[in-house]
Amino acid sequence: MDIATHAVSGAALMLAMPHRPVVLWAVPMSMAVATLPDIDVIFHRTPIDFFLLHRGITHALPALPVFAPLCALFMYPLWKQGTPGAWTFMQTTLFALLLLLMHILLDCVTTYGTLAFLPFSDYRVRLNGLFIIDLWLLIPLIAACFAARHRPHIAALAMVWLLLYSSGAVAWRVHLQNKWSASLRADGVAAEQLSVLPDAFAPMYWKVQYEHDGRCYTAPLAWNGLRIGPWRQEKSADPTLLARLVSEDRSARIWASFSVMRLQDEQNWEGGTEYSFYDWRLDSFVPFIRDRRGNSPFFKLMARVDDTGNLAAVRYVTGGNDSNWRPPSAPKGRSGINRLIGLDD
Repeated sequence: MDIATHAVSGAALMLAMPHRPVVLWAVPMSMAVATLPDIDVIFHRTPIDFFLLHRGITHALPALPVFAPLCALFMYPLWKQGTPGAWTFMQTTLFALLLLLMHILLDCVTTYGTLAFLPFSDYRVRLNGLFIIDLWLLIPLIAACFAARHRPHIAALAMVWLLLYSSGAVAWRVHLQNKWSASLRADGVAAEQLSVLPDAFAPMYWKVQYEHDGRCYTAPLAWNGLRIGPWRQEKSADPTLLARLVSEDRSARIWASFSVMRLQDEQNWEGGTEYSFYDWRLDSFVPFIRDRRGNSPFFKLMARVDDTGNLAAVRYVTGGNDSNWRPPSAPKGRSGINRLIGLDD
């Protein structure tokens, strides 16, 4: 989720506490801890490393026994002797744990994915219920925080809304996906990797994606799952070629571990063939979002293979970041601290 939703949810959770320390910094510190896992965005060395570090170890459930007490130390005014209504250090640690769990929960229900089980597993939890920014969640939380100054129970209701809305979005996505699976089967289409995903302004807008017979298909959906635009189709990525790139280049391995619906196009290059690989998962059909991003895929892997069949150069492009063309770098695995945080050597 966006950082604003994380921050406001942290404020609402503090305001929902029936007995809380009477200190000016209580709500601001709760907001800070609720957003703290996203500090990982400042540590990536290259654009491709962003996908390994963001929503990595700072969002991992096994790391919570370490992070929660550290956050409690940061929240010292809440358990400081002499603070009216002060908690104990253990109570503050448990509250910090709730803030961190809420952050992880909100990230898990988006389409980006969260490495919730590092360092034991690289499995990305993607429940695909919410878009990165969800106004139907953010605005009620903001309103509840202002109203809770005079009616504290409203903050508790906001927490109930957060849980019901996020879980309800996931359940509705499952319903729409089952509906489309049945519809395609009825049309004689054996869909591969079928998924229904939230688009901007979900749950009003969704999108359906699937692969069939070497082609990928996607289309925009209304809230009830009805298609509201034409099908778009493009060539699926060659799994043999992509597997080869993964074995020969570190960036390709990272890109493949993050991508889901893999597409490919190619063009002549003066020394051979230039391939581009991309994923529709983070694209949008909503004009406002699409116009701001332009026609370029959100994250794209490019590779040049020369006439002799050798991988000559690799390039990774996302948003405003561009690695530029460079020689391939073979994956080296992980060791030391990199093994702990999930970053390749």
